[in-house]
Formats: sequence, structure tokens, C-alpha cells
Amino acid sequence: MAKTKQTALKSTGGPAKRGCLPVFKVTAGPAGKLIIKRTFPKALSPTFSVMKDIDKNITANVTMDASDGMPKPSSWNDYCILCRDGASILYDCSHCPRTLCQECVVIAKESVEQIKRSDVYFTCPGCHEMREKGKRNSPYYGFEDSQGTPILTVPAIIKGHIELTSRSQICSSPILILNFILDGVNPGGSPARIMRDVLEPYVAGRNLQYHEVFFDIGTLEKAERHTKSMKALVNKVKDIAFERVEVFVHTHSETIRGDLWGGFEDAALVGKRKKKVPNFNDPIAYMVDDFFRGVFVGGIDGYLKGANLWMLVCGQTVRELDAFAALKARVKYHELEHVFAFDAERLHASLISAFVLAYAERVLVEGFEVQDTVPNLLAVSTQLAMHASVIHIHLTSAFRRRPITIVEYTKPVTRVDELSMTVTTYTFFDENRRPWGNALPYQCPTCKCVRLWKRITPSIGRGSIVTESKFSCQNPKCGYSITFAKPDRSEIILFTQGYRKSNSVGGISTKGFNAGGSGWLMSVTAER
Repeated sequence: MAKTKQTALKSTGGPAKRGCLPVFKVTAGPAGKLIIKRTFPKALSPTFSVMKDIDKNITANVTMDASDGMPKPSSWNDYCILCRDGASILYDCSHCPRTLCQECVVIAKESVEQIKRSDVYFTCPGCHEMREKGKRNSPYYGFEDSQGTPILTVPAIIKGHIELTSRSQICSSPILILNFILDGVNPGGSPARIMRDVLEPYVAGRNLQYHEVFFDIGTLEKAERHTKSMKALVNKVKDIAFERVEVFVHTHSETIRGDLWGGFEDAALVGKRKKKVPNFNDPIAYMVDDFFRGVFVGGIDGYLKGANLWMLVCGQTVRELDAFAALKARVKYHELEHVFAFDAERLHASLISAFVLAYAERVLVEGFEVQDTVPNLLAVSTQLAMHASVIHIHLTSAFRRRPITIVEYTKPVTRVDELSMTVTTYTFFDENRRPWGNALPYQCPTCKCVRLWKRITPSIGRGSIVTESKFSCQNPKCGYSITFAKPDRSEIILFTQGYRKSNSVGGISTKGFNAGGSGWLMSVTAER
């Protein structure tokens, strides 16, 4: 017989029976006595009204200029925007939170005492560049008076070279990373850990908090223990005002309804002595509403407001309409700003690592808006591209935890009075391997031959109106064909032409008929 062996599963999905945890509330009993009663809650309606007591202040980390309504920084980066290092003297920009060190901005010795006056203001090269956009003929002096007139007699000398954009910064604001992992799930290669490692050189000491929470709320007793542990965690982090909160949920999803695994009904230990491990034979899955109620308890749910959530679960949760509607309702309820989910039938969380690493660099370090950086994140996610589509939920509300971006320092702050939600789905396509985002069968369903597909329709090209891709089996005895159509209301982004042939003269690449291109399909749905 063929050689066989058994290894542990890494994907995050599987069948499980549905459970429901009781909620305790005080009710009136006989003779007017108050008693504690267990009640089993109904699922939240996806259209329920959201909380109204939200914080209207979205500029807590800035001050406002009364003359023009423009935001002004009240705290600054800890590292130089050019060399990304600290220094004994850092110049704080008067218009944004960026800083430059004395090694990267060199001024004449005779001006050193002059720039120390209280009426002198510093403008970083990035703000100078944006202010002079279109002119490009104004030397950089850096230090100015209150009227914007340079106080130096000669321009400042900028050492170093351009590594970041004019809209980048080096953020060092407090960040909390919460990594919720179902007991029994191997956290090795966790994207949350990668995020922590990327941030460690930039966010110092206790300002970077990373906590792994292994949970099992499969029974009432275990749910109560989890609540106590969450209260203890809140007490540990409550003295820090986090400007960013990243929450990861790494669990399984039920394969039919899209419910989320919450734990195990009976996890008796098996094995001997120190090698004893839980015997996870009776998984309990909860509806999305109940899962959030059971996991985010003890005050930790307060940190979800304005946070970003990463759902490292299999795709049934976003594919099943009821489960996905419940997830969106929870996003509104908790006022999560951004949520990322993935539609792979059997999701492997480690394949998201490149996406999360780029996110940490572009969003958490350089301070860009999440929605503006998604194309950059997709461009580096080659393994994720063939594995899953990316579902991005963006909620706009009056409350905002994160600091404002560099671009927002150049315009008056706008107020948001209503909740609005945008759901964007990004699906990778390759004309020869993943036509219009569909998995090309590995085997012909008729003749059972492997990888004998040939595309018989032209490449879509740039600006092409081709909306279908047809493939035929190259087995001369078969002739089976299959057609894939471009999804309705989808837009092509990040398209790259494919090249297969090389010109014999000069080695110039030319496009072959079957050397199809690749890119991402983007579809957007706006909701209220």
C-alpha cells in the first residue's frame, strides 16, 4: 500500500454543533426579592440601531488653529523622518507630527542660537514640499518666523536621501494588539506576532502591548473563567491611552452556517503527566452575535471601539449571508473602524503574513489611511492572492481612536455625524490560472487528465472590453470546454501584462497569445 502518515490540521474550519451561552440578569422574584436569572439571548438583528452615546471628538491628539480651522500637532514622532533614528536634538515640525534630527538638517553655525528663539517655527521638508507643490522653485530654509519668512540667511542643508513619501511619518504612538486564539489552534506563524515584531523598533516600552488570549467558552464554567481573565487584562492595560488597537480572532468557522467556534463541550485531558493535552472532541460553535458576546467581555469590548479587527477564520462566515450580516451588525455595534476577513474555504492564517507585514509598515508606522494602502498590500501578497479573496469592511463614524494622517494636517477637519459602511471585496485573477477570480479545475471533469487547459480567448489587455475567458481541454479525445465570466460591477486594478516570448534581437520581451495578464477585481458595496 502507499505510504501514509498523519499530521495536524492548520486550516480554520470544520463542523461543530451550535451552542448558546446564558446571560445573567437581575429580575424580580417572589415577594419582591431580587434574584439572578439565566437567560439565553436571541441573535441581534442585522438592522438594529447602533449606540448613540459616541464620542464626537475626533481630534483628541491635535489642537485646532482658531484662524483657519487647521489641525496642529500636540505630540510628535520620536524618530527622524529621514534617517528613522533618534538623536540628542530633534526638530519638531510646527505643521505636522514629523521630526528631523540635527544630523539630517544642517544649518550654519552662526544661526544655531537664532533658531532657539521662542518665535521661530520649524517646517519639515515634507510640509515644505506639499506647500510648494506646483512651484518647485523655492529653496528650503526650514526655520521661519510667524509670518512664514525664513530667518536663515542661507538655505538649510538636507543630508540623506528620500526613502519615504512626502505623506509618510514615523509613528510611535501607543498600540495595543490583542490576539484571541481558540484553545487547540497552533499560533505558530501568527500574523499578529509578525505585526508586533515589525512595531518593536518604533514603539518603545509599555506603549506597545501585545497579549495572546487563548479562549474556550464551550461551557458556562469556562466562559466565567474567561470573563475573569478579561477583567484582569483590562486592569493591566487600562492606564495607557492607546491610539491604535489591532484585534485578531483566530478560530474555526462552522462549515455550513458560518458560526464561529467558541470552545469545546468537554475537553478532558488525555496523555501522561506533562504530556497531557486536551481531547477536543466536542466543538461548540456560536452564532456570530453570541461569539462576540462571549469572547469580548469583562470590559475588553470597550477597546473594540475605533479598533481594527482581523478575522482569521474560514470563508463560510463571509459567504453565508446570515453570518456575514451578523458580522456587519457587530461591526456597527462596536464601531470597529476597519475589518479584514477572507473567503478561503480552508484558511491558512500564515499566508496572510505578507499582507499584515505591509499593513504594519504602511499604516501603523508610516501613518497612512487603511483604505488608501490596500492596493499596496495586495501587490505584495502573492501567496494570499491565489488562496483567498480579501473582504474589507470600513465603518465611518463620529468616533475615531487613531491619530490623523499627514494629509489631514493640510485641510480643515471634517465632522461625521452618521455611520456609513463600505464593503469592498478584492479578488485576484490570473488569465491562465485563476480566470476572473475562479479556481481553474486541476483536473478535467470529463477525461480526468491533469492540467491540460488551454485558453482559447484573447487576453483582456489594458482597456480591453473582454468579459469572458474560455478554456478547452487539450486532450484530442476530450474537447471539454469551460467558460468564466467577469463578475458584475467589478473593476480591474493592479493589472500586469503577461510576457512569454523573447525577441531574438536584443532580448526584448513580447506578449504571447496565451501569456495572459493578472490583477485584482474590486467590487464595492456602500451601506448605511
